Amino acid sequence: MNTTNPTIAARIRRTAIAGLADAALATTGIGLAGCAASTEAPANDEAVSTDLASVQHAGPFTITDAWVKATDTMMTGAFGEFENTSDEDVVIEGVTATVGSMFELHETIVQSDGSSVMQEKEGGFTVAAGETMVLEPGHDHIMLMQLDDPIMPGDEITITLQLAGGETADFVVIAKEYTGAMETYAPDGSLGGHQHGGGEGDMDHDHDHEQMHQDTEESDDQ
Repeated sequence: MNTTNPTIAARIRRTAIAGLADAALATTGIGLAGCAASTEAPANDEAVSTDLASVQHAGPFTITDAWVKATDTMMTGAFGEFENTSDEDVVIEGVTATVGSMFELHETIVQSDGSSVMQEKEGGFTVAAGETMVLEPGHDHIMLMQLDDPIMPGDEITITLQLAGGETADFVVIAKEYTGAMETYAPDGSLGGHQHGGGEGDMDHDHDHEQMHQDTEESDDQ
C-alpha cells in the first residue's frame, strides 16, 4: 500500500521535470556553441588573402605574382605573369615606375658559349590575345635604372605599362630578396658588355648606361 504523501510526490515530480529541462537547455547550449564555432573564419584565411592579393587587373591584363628584386644598387629588374584577357594582341611599347629615372623592356639572349646577354627589346613586348607573357629572371623582364634609393624587401613600387595606342596600365610590384640569373648587358645590341646580376654587376650595368648617354651628349655638342 502506497503511503507517500500526495504533496511530497508532486514536489518530487516538479523537481525531476525541472532537472530534465535544465539538462536539455545545457545540451542545447552546447549544440549552439558548436554551430557558432563552425562559422568562424579558418585559421589560414590570412594566407588565402595574401594569395588573392597577388592577382591584379590592369588594362587588358590579369597580372599574377608581380615582384621586383630588392637592391641597394642603382638598378633592378621587375617580373610577373601577364595574361592578355582581351580578344586582341597587345603591344607594350614602354614602361615607367615610381622609382628610378630610366626604364627599359629587356630580352635575354643565350649565346653559343651558354652565357646570357640582355638587351633592350626592339619593338617592345607583344602579348597575343588570350596568351600569357612571363617575365622572369634570366629571360624577358622590366629594368628599372638610375635608382636614387635602395629598394628594401617588402617595398611596393607602382609600374606603368605604356601600350600601343596611347593607353596605360598600372600595377604594383613587391620587393623581395633574390640572387641569381647572372647576365651581361649589350647597350648597342652587339651582345657584348659587362656582367649583370648582383652587386658589382649591377653597378657595371648602370655605368654602361651613363657612359652611353655621355657619349651621345658629346656627339650632339660637336
